[in-house]
Amino acid sequence: MEDAEIIRQVLAGHHEKFAGLVERYQAPLIHFLRRTLGSDEEVFDCAQDAFLAAYRNLSKYSVEHPFRAWLYTIARNKALDLLRKRRREAPLTLDENLVDQQPLPEDVCLANEQAALLAEVLNELPEHYGQALYLRFHQELSYEEIALVLEVPISRVKTYLHRGKEKLRQRLERRAIHEGDGQSVMDPTVSR
Repeated sequence: MEDAEIIRQVLAGHHEKFAGLVERYQAPLIHFLRRTLGSDEEVFDCAQDAFLAAYRNLSKYSVEHPFRAWLYTIARNKALDLLRKRRREAPLTLDENLVDQQPLPEDVCLANEQAALLAEVLNELPEHYGQALYLRFHQELSYEEIALVLEVPISRVKTYLHRGKEKLRQRLERRAIHEGDGQSVMDPTVSR
């Protein structure tokens, strides 16, 4: 039976006749897709998607062109979509495999030093500034929550945070100058 006759019967409601087109073109389509995709799993999935798309869009098929060419065009487009998707995902997978998820020992040591220094300098600040900074940045409380904890208006919390950050910055800079490197000890790019 010719492709055009099978298609006419499928469109007339004899959907089971589409199996004849699948049987006829499955092996050559898989061979065609293997040259593009390589992986058998992707090839079979892509072939199945192409047949399904052809079946769903059979009413759009024009008998002016051979069914096989139309099916291969659908399959090729599906394969290209799959290749584009693979390319978009490949750098993420590659990066995840290349990047060591564990911090380097020197980074851990530096972070510990910085945390200790920050805690020490926070303790040197007037209590209300240190508490406001600690609650905001260590405990991640909102301005409203800090106001409740410190029993002050929100405007005062904002003032405490602003002035506290400024005093903290000044003290850290002074310590850096005293250490002789002229850079902030909180700067992670400083190597020791």
